Amino acid sequence: MAGVDVRGAPWGTRELDLLDPSTLVQRVHAVVLADGPASVGGVVRWLAERHFGFPVGRAPHEVVPIVPAAAVGRNPDDLGFSACEAAGPVEPGALVVVGETVAALVVVDAELDKAACRRVAMSAHDGLVRAGLHLPATVFAVATGVPTGTSLNDLCAVAADQVAEGAR
Repeated sequence: MAGVDVRGAPWGTRELDLLDPSTLVQRVHAVVLADGPASVGGVVRWLAERHFGFPVGRAPHEVVPIVPAAAVGRNPDDLGFSACEAAGPVEPGALVVVGETVAALVVVDAELDKAACRRVAMSAHDGLVRAGLHLPATVFAVATGVPTGTSLNDLCAVAADQVAEGAR
């Protein structure tokens, strides 16, 4: 499950509207923070080749991967496919990427819906302000679905702290 908070006018974003709680899509298959918008295509291709995505037909290969993304630079190279090939397990925490805009990702161990993920993303965005980053920014929050009993309020506070630390 994922949510997003966007402030300013970042460019190079993709599929952010699908994270709105009113949309049909309930899960994302990846979130990409890239140095350029081209990398998203490689991630989508990697997922589709492995049949990960929103089902649009009966056959296993009839899927559309849901991959919200934010770019922070203008690199025209597609590095997404090779990044997926090299990826390993992800530890929950925060990642902040700064370029011409800012993109951040917070991963929390929690069982949240899209609205709660958006609330975590909004709080995490405050961490950028605490760190003195006042650029247009896109902040994603992803919940792993692992219930820990941590309150939403506590998740929001920790997310803001983690992003502030990652941005410094």
